[in-house]
Amino acid sequence: MRNTPWYQRWWALWMGARSASAQVQGEATMESLRRYRIIACFTAPLHLAVAGIFGTGGAPSGRPELASWGTAIAQAHLAAAAGVVLTALWAHWFVAYRQRATAGAIGLQIAVAAAYLYFGAHVTLIDLAFNTGAGVATYLMICIMFGVLALMRPAISVPVYLLTYLVFAWLLERATVSASQLTSVRILALVAPALALMTSWINWSQYSKAVLLRRQLSRSNEAMAAQQHELAFLADHDALTGLYNRREFMRLAQLELRRASRVPGETAVIMVDLDHFKQINDRHGHPGGDAVLVATAACLQQALRVTDTLARLGGEEFIVLLPDTGREGALRVAAKLREALWQMVVVFEGTNIPVTASFGVSSMLAGTAASETATVDTIYAAADRALYVAKQLGRDRVEYAAPEG
Repeated sequence: MRNTPWYQRWWALWMGARSASAQVQGEATMESLRRYRIIACFTAPLHLAVAGIFGTGGAPSGRPELASWGTAIAQAHLAAAAGVVLTALWAHWFVAYRQRATAGAIGLQIAVAAAYLYFGAHVTLIDLAFNTGAGVATYLMICIMFGVLALMRPAISVPVYLLTYLVFAWLLERATVSASQLTSVRILALVAPALALMTSWINWSQYSKAVLLRRQLSRSNEAMAAQQHELAFLADHDALTGLYNRREFMRLAQLELRRASRVPGETAVIMVDLDHFKQINDRHGHPGGDAVLVATAACLQQALRVTDTLARLGGEEFIVLLPDTGREGALRVAAKLREALWQMVVVFEGTNIPVTASFGVSSMLAGTAASETATVDTIYAAADRALYVAKQLGRDRVEYAAPEG
């Protein structure tokens, strides 16, 4: 970055700022329309009040030409009041029925700013034509007001204020203004939009930074919430297969045994241990072994009931909790799982990996779950013994062992 020419760094910063401004403009437009909708509730009656005052005030003694001035001012404010009501209703429609700014909403924002600036220029020219001494006060006030309230990025505000100045200057050359006033008015006509543009630029910079910071904080909060959700998931699930881990299985099994003690019913456990898993790892590497574990978890889960609980104990060992299931039912489920693994096809890097497993089954009879010895450890130990027997007798088989005690 240090070796990059200065003009390329400047261009990168400029394009980055331009892109950020474009991202913020939609939200800024909706905020501007919300502000305008509220301000219109005050400006529309104010325009009507001013129109009433100037339309019925008459001309002061000795200045009969001011009657025409008052009429022109009243007509300008009546037109402004009508324009404010119509555009405010349009702004309300965008705010109420559009979640995001559209091209129409941005166009309305620009049109309102341009129309109000023209209104200020028009009233100022009327004051100058009748030599009322008001000068460019109205034009300056409206320019500054929109510089503060209308949130427009420089790509929009610069053309708007530049066009306003050009229109005002064009009208000024054709207005009836005394030569003594013309020079000072020309200067003020340039200073007013320049001050408004500077105010708008500062206001936009602060607003866009606040919006971008808020969005960054929102993304950070979302990322943190996702991480917390992931940590909560990993606290009781296996990261590789997505199944419950050993701790969560033991907790759920203990809850099931307590339920079985209140509503007597049989409970069974099946332990599953993949055969020759070390050879799979040695031949295909750990990625191949992981693929087998993931496929096995999906295969077992698909073959079980919704009410059954499947967990990964660790390594190549899985365990199944079968509520309301006795010995015969558990043996049938184990045989079904064994057959499902036989039919499963695991393809890793173009090679089929055959999978078989040994099964250890144990169950508790109805009523025994209420005794003190009927714990998860006892039924788990019995299923582990049955699994050991299945391994000793040649693997790829199902064995049963009753809990001791």
